[in-house]
Amino acid sequence: MMAPEPEKTSTLPAWLRLPSLLPLPVLYGVCRMFAWLARVGLKLRWKEVTTNLAACYPGLAPAARHRIAIANYRHFADTIAELIASARMTPAQLLARVTIRGIELPRAMLASGRPLLLLAAHQSNWDWGLYAMAQTLGYPVDVAYKRLKSAAADRALVAHRSRWGVNLVPAKQLLPDLLQRRQQVRAIAMLADQSPRTSEHQHWLPFFGRETAFYAGPEQIARATRYGAIYVSLHRVKRGHYEAQCRLLAEDSEQLAPGEFTRRYARMVEEDIRASAHEWTWGHRRWKHQRTRP
Repeated sequence: MMAPEPEKTSTLPAWLRLPSLLPLPVLYGVCRMFAWLARVGLKLRWKEVTTNLAACYPGLAPAARHRIAIANYRHFADTIAELIASARMTPAQLLARVTIRGIELPRAMLASGRPLLLLAAHQSNWDWGLYAMAQTLGYPVDVAYKRLKSAAADRALVAHRSRWGVNLVPAKQLLPDLLQRRQQVRAIAMLADQSPRTSEHQHWLPFFGRETAFYAGPEQIARATRYGAIYVSLHRVKRGHYEAQCRLLAEDSEQLAPGEFTRRYARMVEEDIRASAHEWTWGHRRWKHQRTRP
């Protein structure tokens, strides 16, 4: 099952459309150069990356953590190059680079006539994974997202993802959207591994041996709707090639104890990160919030 052909790139802003004319190897080189400048010259997020790695891998030798940090910058540079390149890719070109294993599982759950939750993490090239899912699932894919501070950048993001058949729903409007379109059979995708912005609606769980706050929103939605949930695990096979694996997170109509949904999600995310540490967003201030106790 294939989604419609992506819309033409004319809907994209020139600053995204024009660089996409460059061959992917050239984009890789340019983005690697900027990543080196960000890491060595500007020390951009270097402290956050190294501090997070030291806290999560205390038993790892400093030299090994340093290699992961450098690889993390290089991986991020490659994903930026690939994001730009996807502005002109065809579905066939993208799907030749992203393989989705276990796609039959979410298809079967959607075929029952009920919407489905798709959970993933900021691991590997999640954008390409999202586009490949939208092109192969055979059902509409909506994604909860937070608007960017820059209106121009936000419009570009919406236009770019829309051309791949992805409908972006602002996170604050997700619950009303679910209620309004509760009869529509679709997948609702969420990335919920980063630090919650506020202290409201959080679950505190062990994550890399540290007490960590997780968004409670996905679990609240799952408990309220009883929709089934799939976790999509993504990792890089080689440069420019990825594999996604669909894993069951919660059965349709499954009754879970409070916190169990989020615990399952956190465990799967940590497994993915430990399998390929340099592909996660270590520059994010993941542990900036500390739990306050009465």
